[in-house]
Amino acid sequence: MKSPLVCYGLTLGLLVMTSVSAFGQNGRITGLATDRDSIPIEGARVVLVGTSLIETSNRDGRYTFRNVAPGQYQVRVLAIGFQAQTKATTVGNSETVEVIFRLQSQPITLDEMVVTATGEQRKLEVANAVSTIDATAVTETGATTDLASLISGRAAGVQVLKSGGATGTGSRLRIRGSNSVSLSNEPLYYVDGVRLESSSSSLSIDVGGGIGGGATSRINDINPEDIEDIEIVKGPAAATLYGIQASNGVVRITTKRGSAGRPRWNLFTEVGAVSDANTYPLNFFGRDSTGSGYDGFCIVQYELDGLCTQTSVQRYSPLEDPSTRPLKAGLRQQYGANVSGGNEFATYFISGTYENENGVFRLPQFEEDSIRSARGTVPQSQIRPNALTKVSVRANVNANVAKNAEVSANVGYISSDTRLVENDNSFLSITGSGEASFNPPDANRGWFLIPAELFAEQATQGVERFTGGLTGLYHPETWLTTRLTLGYDIVGRTDIQFFPTGQVADFGQNRAGVRGTNRFQISQTSADIGATAQYKLSSTLGSKTSVGAQFFRELSSGTFAVGRGLAAGSETISGAATTESSEQTEESRSAGVYVEQQVSLKERLFLTGAVRFDDNSAFGSNFGGPVYPKASASWLVSDEPFFHMSWINTLRLRGALGVSGQQPGTTDAFRFFTPGPGKINGEAEVGVTFGSLGNSNLKPERSREIELGLDATFLNNRVSVELTYYNKNTRDAIVSRELAPSLGSSETQFLNLGRVTNRGAELVIDARVIDKPSFAWDLTLSGSLNRNRLVELGQGVAPIVFGFGQQRHVEGYPLGSYWSRPILSFNDANGDGIIDAGEYVLGDTAVFVGTGIPTREASLNTAFTLFNGRIRLGGQFDYRGGHIIDNAIESFRCTPILVCRGLVDRNAPLKEQAAAQAVLNDAVEFGYYEPAWFVKLRELTLTYNLPESWARMFRTTRMNVTVSARNLWTITDYSGVDPEVNGFGQANFSSTDFESQPQVRYYTVRVNFGF
Repeated sequence: MKSPLVCYGLTLGLLVMTSVSAFGQNGRITGLATDRDSIPIEGARVVLVGTSLIETSNRDGRYTFRNVAPGQYQVRVLAIGFQAQTKATTVGNSETVEVIFRLQSQPITLDEMVVTATGEQRKLEVANAVSTIDATAVTETGATTDLASLISGRAAGVQVLKSGGATGTGSRLRIRGSNSVSLSNEPLYYVDGVRLESSSSSLSIDVGGGIGGGATSRINDINPEDIEDIEIVKGPAAATLYGIQASNGVVRITTKRGSAGRPRWNLFTEVGAVSDANTYPLNFFGRDSTGSGYDGFCIVQYELDGLCTQTSVQRYSPLEDPSTRPLKAGLRQQYGANVSGGNEFATYFISGTYENENGVFRLPQFEEDSIRSARGTVPQSQIRPNALTKVSVRANVNANVAKNAEVSANVGYISSDTRLVENDNSFLSITGSGEASFNPPDANRGWFLIPAELFAEQATQGVERFTGGLTGLYHPETWLTTRLTLGYDIVGRTDIQFFPTGQVADFGQNRAGVRGTNRFQISQTSADIGATAQYKLSSTLGSKTSVGAQFFRELSSGTFAVGRGLAAGSETISGAATTESSEQTEESRSAGVYVEQQVSLKERLFLTGAVRFDDNSAFGSNFGGPVYPKASASWLVSDEPFFHMSWINTLRLRGALGVSGQQPGTTDAFRFFTPGPGKINGEAEVGVTFGSLGNSNLKPERSREIELGLDATFLNNRVSVELTYYNKNTRDAIVSRELAPSLGSSETQFLNLGRVTNRGAELVIDARVIDKPSFAWDLTLSGSLNRNRLVELGQGVAPIVFGFGQQRHVEGYPLGSYWSRPILSFNDANGDGIIDAGEYVLGDTAVFVGTGIPTREASLNTAFTLFNGRIRLGGQFDYRGGHIIDNAIESFRCTPILVCRGLVDRNAPLKEQAAAQAVLNDAVEFGYYEPAWFVKLRELTLTYNLPESWARMFRTTRMNVTVSARNLWTITDYSGVDPEVNGFGQANFSSTDFESQPQVRYYTVRVNFGF
């Protein structure tokens, strides 16, 4: 390590952890938390005010503080949905006192607990907006298929961008925009304090869009059924203490815990259908019966040029013909069980879940029958080429190993197998072979490549993943808490791609037989040690001091092997005519220390300051390490004596300033060489060339954020408003600069050249509109705006072009914006109803068209509860807008395929004809950049809680049934199939519809049992 502060921090933490005290004369505080009807409240957080001690009530509503020093205390109970309550008590030597609470209902409160880098805190003390998702409530009564769908639409300023609807594919997550030009814009993920491998694009084989298109995502390994809640830390001002790589935000996941009492079993079964209800575009064929030779390709312009005579227009798509459509409803099923329990000394939670989903791709029956008659059998992988099977198990144990010490162990294991299809930007994709086929129905049944040949390809990923964490809490004094968390996350991954000899499309070298097998092992090791001292300086002044240190190591190794020219029937690389192999290893390490000081005045004003020091192995050798400061203030104005607005129940003002970073790529700073073949005196030898020139001055990107906000509640705390403004400035953005070939080095070099800004606002309105025993209506409206700009790209750096050559990083514009020569005007001058090659005008230079990432998002979550909670009807509407999508599949259908309506049908709208003519004659795609806004009915659920007498008939104590649907309805101006796709998978900035599988619908029935 370069910085002695790391060693200092670790030493300080160890000294605190090993401190001891005499506690033989200490007493206990025990008690009970119930609602106003004396029903126990499970999971309430009980705080010993002025100390660092926090306990959780069990299923009987009981809690216990052990090893409490004699003295006077205030005990405060915090529970979601209830008004916080505080009571005073006095503890004598070796005395046990009881404090009982009966809480009043209150849907919205600032007293709920959130998890921060320094431990648990009341939301009131945290000056940043933190989004919390109650995962248990969503999974039991929602339409949740993976972690991405659990988060989607439930946090302002957080966008879940799905790449498509194929089973097993991943998503991008954007929190308050994109910060980096070259690096990942994904947040960090923690599960129970353990840092996770969370690549949004985790695939090494090409199934479309180049490697990464239609790829899997490691965040979807996480089982939503095991999650208790999710907290999203949104920006550098909140994530300073997380250090390197935290500038994109942090997602903290807490899994379920047991509580004291008899074993409690929960079982569920979920079965449903996955369907493709989308309408695909028809292919247009201009027929010429005069024998000109243009049959099927007699477009209007050719006719105007005198090359053919269009006598008829035929419309057809094999994706829309029921006899050839390879998109049929698939089956989704999920079964799970968990048990929890324990006593006041130890609790446990153990779970297991099995999940299986067959996607919507299904071999047409006539092709299945043909293969069966020829070969006898048809592999299931060819009939249903897109599927996911996953088994996950988890065990969480918490133990009070001493009167003032706790240990928790959290272990999760996941085994999954995913079958993928070619999808996104691929000639081997099933949607592309239908949408962009120049074959009419009487040729190849309208397909470019038939489904049987496409589905014969096998692309699979197998994952074995273990995640384990061990956390120890030690309270040597009531005012002091020390914490140590050790974590290990390891992913074993096997990616296989196999083109059986003679069975796949005659495309490239695939028909001769190809098999590739790539194996990876990726591990994340983390250690987090800290201490928090909380004490009263006076009757009105409180203080809390936290110190800590973290260490993180990522190690990735992979081997790659491919064989070409397989013998017929061979399924192994050893049966190939030629083979290739390679391997790679990457390692990254980081360490940091921090100190944070908070001062509170009358439990109304909370002032916090912090600083963090980091070091990382990816930094250039000439860079010593960054310093990240933080300052924040939270003021509960409504508790001040001068506040007299009776119509406002609570009002809090907050503000924060913080800095965080993003480390360079593992090898970006290093100079290294690549071996290659050569000759010396005519003899073959191995030589080396520059693999990378490196940069000894390379440092992390640095993001600074100012956040201002207010939280208020009205109408007896039934309505709350959370408003936040942020201004985020990222400097030293890493840019890949091209180098002159004359240097004789690598082609590019990474430099700290750029600056990016993100500014925006977030709004959350939460309301209990109606609150009656027989009927309640809850409503949450959330939304955000974001303005992204690339302020500087670096002197001498030309705009960076990528994607299909239409997206650019240009100074003064959003990252990844679309550019094109514009269609300035078009006019049917001769009145023949046709826009020909001379009736439109193009601009001379490319202009900014729009950004590919949404700049606006909003969600409406609502729930109606009827008949004293017996029935619950819930729904979610999801909106995104302010961006465009490249309808690349339609421009491709125009040219070179020549089957789009704009070229073939003389009755097509003039605007559509102008767009088609521009791409045909001038390769200008301006007419296919379309607004991508949409409103979707994302979720609709209906839950019925059976009466206890009915539940007992099934020998259970609790039973409910939920019917749910996802992606039911879409409103959009987009002329394509679905604006919520990306032909480049989880690529940083793309928004392209090219041979992509659109979003699918889910219909499920779920039954929950409890006993």
